[in-house]
Amino acid sequence: MARENDQGVTMADAEIVVEACGESIKVVRDFVGEWFGARGYASELVYVARTVASELVTNALLHGSDPGDPITVRLLLSDAGPVIEVEDGSEVRPVVRPLALDALSGRGLAMIELMTRAWGVRPRAGGGKVVFAVLDVG
Repeated sequence: MARENDQGVTMADAEIVVEACGESIKVVRDFVGEWFGARGYASELVYVARTVASELVTNALLHGSDPGDPITVRLLLSDAGPVIEVEDGSEVRPVVRPLALDALSGRGLAMIELMTRAWGVRPRAGGGKVVFAVLDVG
């Protein structure tokens, strides 16, 4: 999916590292919007990308990080479409929860499933995980 260099390291087209705090969600959303906009993607896809990034960073903030921990966001171009990756230090894998009409949270991954071509998670070599989403440009 992602490009790798000669040492097998993922090559991001853009990357930002933020600390695990609420203000970082807007920073990432703006970063993603600028990257997608600069590449001429339709405004609908920019909206989807910003929403997906917000949900993934929120999950990393709430379930994968302690306050102040680093959260890394990478944007990649792949043959399948643009990819948003969010890396945190937790090895706990995200799970799509059953939707409940009275729930106040727990809809993020279900939304991501509906808004993207694919999403998944992979362990990070030094511990932690990377959650990724492939956007559909068609």
